[in-house]
Amino acid sequence: MSSTFDIAIIGAGPAGMAAAVTASKTGVSVVVLDEKSSAGGQIYRKVTSSPLENPEILGPDYIKGKALVEQFDDCSAEKYYGASVWHVGDNGEVLFSRDGQTHSLTAKEVLICCGAMERPFPVPGWHLPGVMSAGSAQVMLKADGIVRENAVFVGTGPLIYLVIAQYLRLGIKVKALVDTTPNSAYIESMTKFPGAIPQSSMLFKGLSLFNEIRKAGVPVFRSARDIKIEGAEQAEAIEFTTGGKQHRLDTDHIFLHQGVVPHLNLTRAIGLDHEWDKQQLCWRPVHNDYGQSSVEWISVAGDNTGIVGADGAEMTGKLVALSQLNRLGVITNAEQAVRSEPLNRQLHSLNRFRKFIDSMYQPIVEHRIPQDETTVVCRCEERTVAELKKGFEQGGQGPNELKGLTRCGMGPCQGRQCGHTVSELLAGWRGEGVEQVGYYRLRSPMRLLNLQEFGQFSEIKPINAMTGEPSASEEPSAKGEVV
Repeated sequence: MSSTFDIAIIGAGPAGMAAAVTASKTGVSVVVLDEKSSAGGQIYRKVTSSPLENPEILGPDYIKGKALVEQFDDCSAEKYYGASVWHVGDNGEVLFSRDGQTHSLTAKEVLICCGAMERPFPVPGWHLPGVMSAGSAQVMLKADGIVRENAVFVGTGPLIYLVIAQYLRLGIKVKALVDTTPNSAYIESMTKFPGAIPQSSMLFKGLSLFNEIRKAGVPVFRSARDIKIEGAEQAEAIEFTTGGKQHRLDTDHIFLHQGVVPHLNLTRAIGLDHEWDKQQLCWRPVHNDYGQSSVEWISVAGDNTGIVGADGAEMTGKLVALSQLNRLGVITNAEQAVRSEPLNRQLHSLNRFRKFIDSMYQPIVEHRIPQDETTVVCRCEERTVAELKKGFEQGGQGPNELKGLTRCGMGPCQGRQCGHTVSELLAGWRGEGVEQVGYYRLRSPMRLLNLQEFGQFSEIKPINAMTGEPSASEEPSAKGEVV
């Protein structure tokens, strides 16, 4: 048996799980790596082992993920949790850390499903302790059942409304919703509304969330602008204007959210081509309709490709798996086309709905591109707009040059929290489009490593998916692992 996996999947969210289930049914060797302790990704985090007494309270869209996770758990793909991938080489080699050791494997096809991260929300004070993202609030809730009483939620988009509703169902008091969706967005998005009609059930879900929040009596401030978080060592209050009036709410817990963007660090480090998505205002990997990237044997799926949502991610995962199976010679062109057709049709309908959502909840300029020069842009290195502007005037015309002059983007997050903001700031200062400015140049390793990890190195080889036994030439120390 070959010492190379047929398919290596990085990420066990909806896309990665769907791809693994689809591919493993054909008997090819599949390995899945995920840095979390269990499958599900962010959307289905701990859906089969929730710390909540009644997880159904999180909603049907969460609970339905249980079926996919169970299918994934039962499929023949080899699974490595707590696996942090930090390098993908030109020869199909994948390096990752797990349990304090470095492991390697090789694969003929690699699928990257790293999902999304929340878009930066660089307003004055966003770096203070007590300020987190709405996604963080949901992570704490799903993973550990931890909540924050009397928090203020600030921002726009379906996720923030969902998290508030989940809090309310648990009896957790929410101090206020400061909604940054401008009134004009509701009017402008109507041009995309006809495309959303086929997904009317999703529209009703959104309206029901609004009704839950309204009926619970949560104060809602609409079309909020001029947001500023006050505090010296800790968030103490939030100021904003709405309807021409200024408001101030005392609070020590603030959750921000203005949508999500693809998680780029791994695809950037590999050197895949990327493009600026003018609809979603974010960078994303260049790929064809079947997820194949600018590198022939590397594919992308799910929100890693541009935000598609959980259902869309599952569909893209299946489409990519079919494409990879075709390139491996397991299925024919005709079979791929037949099996892909209904998926493409459903995905097209979802994408039309996505255009409506993207238009309605597009974050406004002042919340993406900070105007106050004291606003921190790089939270790791605590670099402000004023410091970046000075670096620009000194010759930092591009993201990498600016990084060298200011250290912006050199922290542990490797630019995740400032990359998009820096690109848009430079575009404004240069008077050019973001696509001309570009993004940080990233390299492996994609995480901090220590010498102990390098000192304990092992190679992972596939087991025989049909018999459960390794090939005769291998001497495994654990399932699928060779020292």
